[in-house]
Amino acid sequence: MDKHIEELFEDAQPFDEGELYQTPEYDRSISVNLRLERVMEATFGSEAHKLLMEFLDSYYEVERFNCLHYFYQGYLAARAEGEQKKDLT
Repeated sequence: MDKHIEELFEDAQPFDEGELYQTPEYDRSISVNLRLERVMEATFGSEAHKLLMEFLDSYYEVERFNCLHYFYQGYLAARAEGEQKKDLT
């Protein structure tokens, strides 16, 4: 991956400072997530909960790569669109 893209990705606004974080839809989603986490811990115990949290930590790293991919694709699309507009003038 291009180092410049990784730097741009790291400099992007954090999710929890963005407008999607403030939406009722996100709030509902996170509430469901937290409720399910409590139910799983109560049902399967603290060891299973610990394993779940470790799994989620590793899954979030995988998802970070997905986000980086789409960020890069958006960057490339915007760059190509800018070049097309420049060619038309």
